[in-house]
Amino acid sequence: MRRKLFFLIEKLEIKRSERIAVSGLLILLVMLSGVQTFLNPEPNYDEDEYRKLEQIFREKSQAIQSEKDLIMARYEPDEEIPVAVSVTGASALEIMEPDTTEKESPAEDFGEMININTASSEKLQELPGIGPAYAGRIVTWRDENGSFTSKDQLLEIKGIGEKRLAKIKPLITLQ
Repeated sequence: MRRKLFFLIEKLEIKRSERIAVSGLLILLVMLSGVQTFLNPEPNYDEDEYRKLEQIFREKSQAIQSEKDLIMARYEPDEEIPVAVSVTGASALEIMEPDTTEKESPAEDFGEMININTASSEKLQELPGIGPAYAGRIVTWRDENGSFTSKDQLLEIKGIGEKRLAKIKPLITLQ
């Protein structure tokens, strides 16, 4: 075994000084890992202070999440409309029923259908989920490739996926 190890070291052409350096580093590594294993460092924080910070973090996270939910509610309205309850006196509750009349088409929410082949960037921004960046990409694609021949060609635009296309498809036209 020793002989094979000796010949292996000779094949690698490792000098004696290099062997000593590597051996020293390995010994140092073993010693440090042993010290780290046996030492159990105390936490350098106060657990009560940590709990307070954690509570502040949760409160801020909830505030951010509720703000995000409010913003997303504008772009993704729920199918069911909640019943509104208002207090109009000391103990009287008045329940207001939601308007259950169906609209004929989603385009009624936004007025007329938008022609994606002729609409300006500002007009495209009226579509739900389409901001200045997406509108600019649509106009750029249109300038580079010509008119859209299918609504599904919007999938070629970076950032427009199946969900976004499904939301705007009933609101756009190609003519």
